[in-house]
Amino acid sequence: MSRVAPSSRTEALNHLRDRLPVHMLARDAESGGLLDALLRAVSGELSLLETDLEDLYDAWFVETCADWVVPYLADLVGLDDLPTGLGRDAGPRALVANTVAYRRRKGTVGVLEQVARDVTGWPARAVEFYRLLVTATHVNHPRTDRPATASVRDASRTELCGLDLAGARSLTPGLDPLAHLAEVRRIGSGRGRYGIPAVGVFLHPLKVHEIGAPGDPDATRSPTGTDGGWSQARRGTSGAGTYTFDPLGREAPLLAPSSDEERTEGTSPLAGEADLPVPLRPRRLLALLKAAREATAEPASLPLGIRVGSTGLDLRPGAIRVRGLEGLDPDPAVEFQAVVDPVHGTLTCYRNCVLHDTEVFVRYAYGALADVGAGSHDRSETHEVALATSRCRPVGDDAERIVGHVAVRAAATNSSDEVSTVQKGLTRARTALGKLDAAHRDGASYVVSVADSATYPETAPSVTIPDGTRLVLVAAVRPQGLPPAEDAAAPVPRGYVPEGVRPHLLGGLTLGGGAGSSVVLDGLVIEGDLVVAPGALASLTISQCTVAGRLRVEQKGANGNGELQIRVMRSVLTGGDPADGPTIGLSALVPTLCVSDSSIDGEVTGAAAHASFEGSTVRGDVTVRSLDASSCVFEGTVTVEHRQTGCLRYSYTGPASRTPRRYRCVPVEGHGQAPGPVYSSVDPGSPVYFALARDCPESIRTGGENGAEMGVHHHLRRPLRIAAVARALAPYLPVQIEFGTCGS
Repeated sequence: MSRVAPSSRTEALNHLRDRLPVHMLARDAESGGLLDALLRAVSGELSLLETDLEDLYDAWFVETCADWVVPYLADLVGLDDLPTGLGRDAGPRALVANTVAYRRRKGTVGVLEQVARDVTGWPARAVEFYRLLVTATHVNHPRTDRPATASVRDASRTELCGLDLAGARSLTPGLDPLAHLAEVRRIGSGRGRYGIPAVGVFLHPLKVHEIGAPGDPDATRSPTGTDGGWSQARRGTSGAGTYTFDPLGREAPLLAPSSDEERTEGTSPLAGEADLPVPLRPRRLLALLKAAREATAEPASLPLGIRVGSTGLDLRPGAIRVRGLEGLDPDPAVEFQAVVDPVHGTLTCYRNCVLHDTEVFVRYAYGALADVGAGSHDRSETHEVALATSRCRPVGDDAERIVGHVAVRAAATNSSDEVSTVQKGLTRARTALGKLDAAHRDGASYVVSVADSATYPETAPSVTIPDGTRLVLVAAVRPQGLPPAEDAAAPVPRGYVPEGVRPHLLGGLTLGGGAGSSVVLDGLVIEGDLVVAPGALASLTISQCTVAGRLRVEQKGANGNGELQIRVMRSVLTGGDPADGPTIGLSALVPTLCVSDSSIDGEVTGAAAHASFEGSTVRGDVTVRSLDASSCVFEGTVTVEHRQTGCLRYSYTGPASRTPRRYRCVPVEGHGQAPGPVYSSVDPGSPVYFALARDCPESIRTGGENGAEMGVHHHLRRPLRIAAVARALAPYLPVQIEFGTCGS
């Protein structure tokens, strides 16, 4: 049933009033307003009728129709077995919309690529392997692009051959241009590829997130150098002048944003390297830099940018060099230069051709398999869930009551709506909430939004909020066109958008609160321990954060936050030295811990906590009072005190685990033995961190609920998407052609 917004009913009422004489409305107002009451009743039905007519018109088009209409449109074009339940970014709408176009190009390799892309929501590349076979060349038809032996001098081709510079499997599947000997094994078995009838579809599920936006290289920058969302590079451990692009000092490959060019039906070539989310090769970066140096491409189109020194001047393309492929520019006019290694995400800074140690700011792009942890992606949907589930007692109606908002920017001048440090923002929030009287304090929220990707080297910022209030510390930017808040104590509309920035808090964070208070953290990179001080905090929500440290809840006598509910959503907790304690350590009084779609690299301890895990990966022992878990990977030993309550579903547990009743778990019994999970990478800087590998046991890789994988990437439904591709491509395959999915 359609619902009509109040504004629509008001417009309909005004529309009816405008069609009546003024004297009639005036007389009705004098006689009690019976006519106006009738108009109000009619306007509601009129608005409902207009809304239904608009919905019926939208239902004629697959682009605008409601989700429940899509199967009916699919039936009109004779499309059966629609893929459903494939995750947030995948669905049948694009498949239904393009079905007629598919049939016009049936049997071509281009349609296989497009179908795979529309079904999974991931970029895809289709490869006809017979074109990559070593053959005896006919003298009248030489194949110069497919020599039987690879040239060691053509390094650009060998970079794409499936092995990266370190000798491990690369993240660039489907781009191998070298010829191979024919294989007898069939591609459908997953072991053979290079055969005459074999066609492979390579799926690329990585997402590219950009940090910082390009700007005018001649513009005056703030002394912090973080204008435009740029991040501060982390000084490396290899000596003076070395840096990592990642603010946590991790070596992570750089990526280039995919091409945004529209693909015209039937005329566009197959997807190439520029269309796929693959790591940035050194020679590709060199080619892009040369194009910018020769003015055939704009410097803003480069996938990275560098600012050196407190002046924050952008380096010209000629001053950015590629490690191992070119030396420094000897021109004395070029003062600062940077040598970039895109494979490991590092750079070296030089001044007058001598190593130079100074502040460096960068813009770049990194890859991730899922939107888990802090990042520049749009976090609005999960942020709304975090706000809705945080405990807060609103007064009056259920509307959110934000009593103040302050932005944190490293270059701020400490005005009424901006401050320069996180501690100043927290102090302002505590002051504003403390000034509220008891009648207006319950349910009041104060927002501290960190509006850039700067590094804030503060010594353990801390805050304690009053009873019944809520603090929201979020990485967000101010929406365009919104005026700044005038009075921090007056109610203001929510004036932030949780996307575009990834701030780095160096030094940890300490939180506390009175009875009924709550704290929401969203989109932050916290390097250091996240500590909940003794008190009576009621709720702590950690949403889409990366915590390179431990989460500790401290206790001092009876002040152990005995009503605290901790929620960890779409976050990464990498812990620290195991000798320092568990990654999540709760006091003996904390009753509730909820973890969803998150990864925890370390132990979890909560003697009095009821723990709930959903679609998460824990690489350490878990010790709790009671447990409910579904579609999780517990690589360590799970010890539950109360095993008569709770349930473990579709999950893997380590040896010697003592859990409540199990349902479709691996192993079937807690004391049994089973092969453990196999990850693509356990390096926190890798784009495929904690992703289950293709050679992971089938019982774990497809053992989650609904046939999805166990662990932190359960919500991606990767096995379901791959199976849906196989079903969707069957009608479009040529006769006697064998198909196989690769990558993902």
